Amino acid sequence: MRTFINKFFMATLKIYNDIQTENEKSVARFWGDAEGVCFKDIDEFVSQMDADDNSIEIRLHCDGGSCIEGWAIYDRLRATGKEITAIVEGNAASMATVILMAAPKERRKAYQSAQICCHNPWVPGWALDGAMTADDLQKAADDLRAQQEKILNLYVERCGCDREAMQALMDEDKYIDVERAKELGIIGEIIAPASAKKGANNNSNNKTMAKEKDETKVEVKASLLDRALAKLGLKTIDELAKGMDLSTADGGTLTIEREDGEPQVGDKASPDGEHKMPDGSTIVVADGVITEIKPAEEEDPDGDDEKDAKIANLEAQVAELQTKLADAQAKAKTTDELRILNAVKIAGGEKALAKLSSTYKPAGRKVEGGRAAEKAEDGEVSPMRAEIDARRNGTYKKESK
Repeated sequence: MRTFINKFFMATLKIYNDIQTENEKSVARFWGDAEGVCFKDIDEFVSQMDADDNSIEIRLHCDGGSCIEGWAIYDRLRATGKEITAIVEGNAASMATVILMAAPKERRKAYQSAQICCHNPWVPGWALDGAMTADDLQKAADDLRAQQEKILNLYVERCGCDREAMQALMDEDKYIDVERAKELGIIGEIIAPASAKKGANNNSNNKTMAKEKDETKVEVKASLLDRALAKLGLKTIDELAKGMDLSTADGGTLTIEREDGEPQVGDKASPDGEHKMPDGSTIVVADGVITEIKPAEEEDPDGDDEKDAKIANLEAQVAELQTKLADAQAKAKTTDELRILNAVKIAGGEKALAKLSSTYKPAGRKVEGGRAAEKAEDGEVSPMRAEIDARRNGTYKKESK
């Protein structure tokens, strides 16, 4: 046993030998054997502690020993009122586990390779050398039973373990690993060696650096996608990919449990209802599941026929349409942005977008054709404008179809 006081006012108590009575220590000294640790050693250790020391760290590598000395050491350490931490460095067996209980569960620790043995007390063979009556044997048995009950009560109290499970372990009289000891509450923490921790951290850092080095970030600046993301308060398209949150045409959100790909009937989704999508399709959700996906309605190719009834109102509507043009364009733009965002998410997110990115820029348009110069100077007349002028002039002829 050695005492070490560090600058943080923690006294370190090392118990690396058997727990012996003072007489047993004297005998060991006489025969040149290794001396153990007795109650007197612990008492002197505590008495010599500096007044500023408010904690004790016990380091155990001990096979156990005398029950009487072990209990006395346990009580002396608990009576100090100090914050006690106990660490099993190699093994803790028999009465060494009782001393281990001097620390609360959360401060009882053991290294990964340590072993712990809790067993019933026994009398060594040499102590029975001599004539013994039945009464002598019965008295010895009663003493052992009392010690066994006392130790078991301590384990149950300090470990919070099942009484029958602990008694079964004591009956086996064998070493267990730290994982099993933690399950029973004998210790509260398994300590990895400092070098292993350091190596693990370094390995983790190396993997992180390698991952960051290999990743490619794609930025599409001043694009429609960036502007749409900015309006939604997002920086990257990957932020939208979590949970497949699709934007509806009316600005709502449809959540589909799918990472990528087109929504399918049977996918879990919320909220319930019919959701009009920016591409014109309608997704129907009932009881949290997509039950139907209605395709976008096709435009009527004969829609121009309705223009005949609206010709008289076209000019009157032009001024109103011009005043609403900005709002209409903004709305159309928002719908277009939502459609693009949904399409990108379905395609696989930013990584898929990166594969489709290109630096190609087409050349500017050139005026071509036989009357190109004349068209450029005079300007083109829209078909609708030409039709209105023809109707005014009485020269309009409806084309047969």
